[in-house]
Amino acid sequence: MISILSVSAVLSLIWASFCWSRFKGSLSITDVKFTETDVLDTHIYRAVLGEIIGTSSDQVSLREIGDLIESHPYVKAARISHHYPGIIKVEIKERKPIALLKTDPMVLLDREGFVLPDVGNLDNYNLPIMTNFNPEPELYPAGEMALSVKVKDCISWLSRIHNNYTSLYNNLSELKMTSTNEMELILSDHPTHIYLGQDKVWSRINTLKQFEKKLQPKKISDFSYLDMRYENQVIAKGRHS
Repeated sequence: MISILSVSAVLSLIWASFCWSRFKGSLSITDVKFTETDVLDTHIYRAVLGEIIGTSSDQVSLREIGDLIESHPYVKAARISHHYPGIIKVEIKERKPIALLKTDPMVLLDREGFVLPDVGNLDNYNLPIMTNFNPEPELYPAGEMALSVKVKDCISWLSRIHNNYTSLYNNLSELKMTSTNEMELILSDHPTHIYLGQDKVWSRINTLKQFEKKLQPKKISDFSYLDMRYENQVIAKGRHS
């Protein structure tokens, strides 16, 4: 009788161990799923995490995963969740480039002035190029705000143009800072030069917008240059004058 009980206890212990092993295995990370991204492929973000497949879920910190993902320059925010039994879901809000800055090496900038380094994706974008700004690399730390005051000011204007004057933004080839610290826009069409000066920039852009409306069906690119530096007027030079 004792022998039978002993054997039964041993078998029960073996079965319990087997079940515990299977249970522990079910708690291991089996997959990391990323929601769709627009700027960079998810495999780039996946590489930031390293290999966590097979790791026990109780050894994985969702906060640490979030911090790792958000350490990537192109990530503005990340939300991490654990879906039982072993799936980690990663949702990313990316920083989207709004301009190229002509430095060495060239970098991308988002609408807040954050520096997005070249990760082999410069050719993917047709963006306005910002030229004649201080090119010192230390002013543009990857994943951080640009330190150049003039760059931040111009990105602010460019962001407003993008939001409120889309047709102008889509036709921009270059945003140039002149030697006298005046802003100049150069259109992709033909090209047309638009002189905005140093101050009252947004007021002058609004004047340009109203001027363009009155021009229709003609376009502002029908002129070789438009000088907006005078109060409530546009000095325009036709291409054949």
